[in-house]
Amino acid sequence: MPELPEVDSYRTGLAPTMIGWKIKGGKALWKNASDADFYSIINQKITGFDRRGKYLILNLDKSNIIIHLRMTGRIDLTENETPEYTTVELDFYNNKKMCLVDYRKFGKVWVVEDIEKIVGHLGIEPLSKQFTSKKFKLMIKKRKGTLKPLLLNQQFIAGIGNYLADEILFRANLHPLRTADTLNKKEINELYLSIRHIIRKSIRFGGTTFLTFRGPEGKKGKFWKKLQVFRKTGEPCPHCKRPITRIIVGQRSTHLCENKQKLHKKLH
Repeated sequence: MPELPEVDSYRTGLAPTMIGWKIKGGKALWKNASDADFYSIINQKITGFDRRGKYLILNLDKSNIIIHLRMTGRIDLTENETPEYTTVELDFYNNKKMCLVDYRKFGKVWVVEDIEKIVGHLGIEPLSKQFTSKKFKLMIKKRKGTLKPLLLNQQFIAGIGNYLADEILFRANLHPLRTADTLNKKEINELYLSIRHIIRKSIRFGGTTFLTFRGPEGKKGKFWKKLQVFRKTGEPCPHCKRPITRIIVGQRSTHLCENKQKLHKKLH
């Protein structure tokens, strides 16, 4: 699934090209992908791009288009052509199309005036100025749950998915099954620093391509070359050379070094 870095690559990559484009029309080719009133945005221009968590936001003159890529979605810009597996397309007066291409058909598109109707449930942005070390300490002190599901909770922190969570916990030396209430001050700080470091690093390398993700201009994300544990089962840990193991946490495939990321029992 495209996570924060992959969606951010669309935000930064599409903006220089598409700002100013005027919408000629749009439609859902797969009914479950959108029930938006595309007629309402005809003749509106794209004025900017934004992102909340894993949601890409296209700001228009009066409205906003919000896109969630879900499992296998990607965005293609074409010369008035509709690629195979397109579920939603937007047409522009310059004879260009922007298509949500999604062979599993889980991606969604909304047209709204109030962005908060769609993304208002999301937690804090992990790269925002508001997400400080002090703020994170206050957030995690209120939690008792397991670390991996907590990081994946979009109402806690927006944008972290499976591969980011594994890489963050590995860098912070924290076992995915540790609970938030067992962390000491140093571990909380390391987790905070790792969240910001891993996300920034992934953005710098254009995200990670696993299935269908392609960034702007069809470029593949290159962060997969920098992954330390995710989908590295049986390979040697980069730090201690012990084999990377795979476990299931909250029904999600999880990768770790059980030597580097020890599971400490809660002290009573």
